Amino acid sequence: MNNSNKRKTLYLVVATALCAAIISVMTAFVKFNTGINDGYLHFGDSMIYLSACILPLPYAMLAAAIGGFIADLLAGAAVWAPFTAVIKALNALPFALIYTLKVTKSPSKLLNKAVAPMPVVSGFITVFGYLIAEGILYSFASAWTSVPFSIIQAVGSAIIYYLAAAALDKINFKSRIFK
Repeated sequence: MNNSNKRKTLYLVVATALCAAIISVMTAFVKFNTGINDGYLHFGDSMIYLSACILPLPYAMLAAAIGGFIADLLAGAAVWAPFTAVIKALNALPFALIYTLKVTKSPSKLLNKAVAPMPVVSGFITVFGYLIAEGILYSFASAWTSVPFSIIQAVGSAIIYYLAAAALDKINFKSRIFK
């Protein structure tokens, strides 16, 4: 591996760790307890969406999984951590695939026509992922009571993502970090 490849790999590892940390903080500390089966409502998914627009696969999925896992540990919901790691990695996948498969005509943008519908796809992953996880951990009857909170979380995260991505695109954020 030449020095340029080593530098790029190091840059991606550091960026992944930074994204995981931001996801953890926004999930574990900017939250609202729902009172249902140790669950909580947060908008950390918006940081997963942004990270997945910045990082390539598999780094985006890794940042999401690690960030979500650590957030559950920090928030006192360790029983959820393994499920969260899988669900959050899957949340990042639709976004990262857009860039990895070069579907978008605007790869330097965090918000573009190709990626704009991905919060909806990721929202479904959140809702159904946690429905299954809660059904396994507790019961499917109680899991359905959490669905409205999962929907609120997905919608709130989408709104925050749209606003943050649009603002970051105005300053050409993605182009600046990947010079």
